[in-house]
Amino acid sequence: MLFGALGLSGCNLTLAADVTPPPGYQQQPAEPVQAEVTPTPIYPLVPPDPVAGEAIYAEKCAPCHGESGLGDGSLSMNLPSPVPPIGTGELARQASPTRWFNIVTNGNMERNMPPFKSLTDRQRWDVVAYLYSLSSTAETVERGASLYRKNCTECHGPGGKGDGSQADGISMPDFSRLETAAGKSQADFYHAIKAGVSAGMPAFGDKLADGDIWALTEYLTSLGFGQTYPTASATQPPSAKATESSEPLALEGDQDQIDETSSGSVSGLVVNRSGGGAPVGTEVMLHVFDQMQLVYTATAQITEDSTFSFDEVNIAPGLSFVASIDHGGVVYTSELVAANPQNLEVNLPIEIFDTTSDTSNLSIDRLHYFFEFLDEKTVRVVELYIISNLTDQTVAAPAAGDPVLDFSLPKEASDLEFQDGELGGRYVKTEDGFADTTPVRPGSGAYQVLFSYNMPYDRKLVLNRKMPLDTNAIVILVPEETIKVKSDQIQDAGGRNVQGVQYHMYSGGGLARNEELSLTVTGRAPAGVETSAADSRRNLIIGVGALGIVMILLGVWMYMRNRSEQPRGAVPARPQAAKIEKPEDVMDAILALDDLYREGQLPDEAYLQRRGELKTRLSELMDRQD
Repeated sequence: MLFGALGLSGCNLTLAADVTPPPGYQQQPAEPVQAEVTPTPIYPLVPPDPVAGEAIYAEKCAPCHGESGLGDGSLSMNLPSPVPPIGTGELARQASPTRWFNIVTNGNMERNMPPFKSLTDRQRWDVVAYLYSLSSTAETVERGASLYRKNCTECHGPGGKGDGSQADGISMPDFSRLETAAGKSQADFYHAIKAGVSAGMPAFGDKLADGDIWALTEYLTSLGFGQTYPTASATQPPSAKATESSEPLALEGDQDQIDETSSGSVSGLVVNRSGGGAPVGTEVMLHVFDQMQLVYTATAQITEDSTFSFDEVNIAPGLSFVASIDHGGVVYTSELVAANPQNLEVNLPIEIFDTTSDTSNLSIDRLHYFFEFLDEKTVRVVELYIISNLTDQTVAAPAAGDPVLDFSLPKEASDLEFQDGELGGRYVKTEDGFADTTPVRPGSGAYQVLFSYNMPYDRKLVLNRKMPLDTNAIVILVPEETIKVKSDQIQDAGGRNVQGVQYHMYSGGGLARNEELSLTVTGRAPAGVETSAADSRRNLIIGVGALGIVMILLGVWMYMRNRSEQPRGAVPARPQAAKIEKPEDVMDAILALDDLYREGQLPDEAYLQRRGELKTRLSELMDRQD
């Protein structure tokens, strides 16, 4: 997907931000300003690796940001906003690692950048570490290290841990911990070094040139990355010995490294959340990672008390452990746990679910459509399904590789594209469309699939789509004044201006399984619009961004439901915690409240009071989610 514009030019999209008041609203005395909720990232168990981040950057980011991060990627010219040049020192120095991590995680749809939650926390930190290497050199960091040794070691210690000889009795920051360094930009470090902080931290502006101070800041940033940035080089992971014997698992290689390890045990309890017992005798596989490279594997069996254990396992600094089990054709894993030589007993509990092939209890929370012209005779259709499994069983295929969920396609559809996967892999071709082989695990919104296809267009397009499951809500987004959608099954939700681009939205819902949704699409392609088949993937990506905007700005189905259930003139009922679990739901309630006020159905006092309560609730949910 697009890395998009990294958003360092001041845009910071958050659902905790206020909603624009409705037209005609008279300004009242200002409410206390809610502090912006800053997400708290999950810091990696071992220092980030810029070498691993380079490969991720090349795949996910370079198409927009360019190989050197100058904003000149092959797709950058197709975006409505310029791509920030994150590879320049001017920009990199202003951004803290935490800020970049949060932007990579949550995206910035105002700048056409989707979230990258498909990447693990570790992968996102690896990318952030690599980003700083784009504007730095090993020579600069080494110069900063030399300056640090001459000017800073006595207080901050040789490794930045705050344990220098002059640090007795003084609380010093530990720059070697990512939690400490990640919250500071290089500009923050620069000002602290140049002007000083307090009586305990003198100013160095008269002693060091600006170039030296900036070199120092790059070195301090590298400390938080375990001094791996930007001088790390790719190395082959140590070879592993998979063993089930009583011999300790050990790295082949440097004897000093082996001598530093301690022998311990790894164990865990297998809990079946479907109510059944753990499968006695089933193999559990232990995976051991060194700097997130797999170095060991071993197997053990689940015993009658639903536990498993691996004895005589070396517990070395830098290692991480995870256990997995294949139950009913679905792989379940434990949490990843870092080695702690002070605790030689590693606990890796695993939760599993029984499987079923019955899809009748699945439901589509939201079905999103996006339409765009590729040329005068072709319309691109993007569909995003968000599906919940509210049972205590994983829905899986009877046999590996068999379909789990079927999706039909119009007979005239061509150029089918998927956000992730392809036909012959995750997806298989069927007589009237395709099927997905991915199991649907228990959870709300636990499954998503996004795909697109082209449809022929001659003055209008009649699109008939059969619902694969009961569908709670449908949200449709189209470019304003270019495409219109008509159907007696949807309602016009009005226009939305997003970063200077006007979109029009429609909503509907309450369709049963196998019920048909009929849409009539009309309009005219803008002059000069023509997209080649080679650009189809790009169009799907742009569609993903547009659909992300829909999900952030409005859950129209919730708004319409609230409105239809509310007596005229009544203030919407106070949301109960069990009913409003997501920030999007509170946003929907705010929008419904705004609509009632716009229509003159609420007095000012009631409107402002209720709106303030909802804003407080939104901030609380965002804080809990973060």
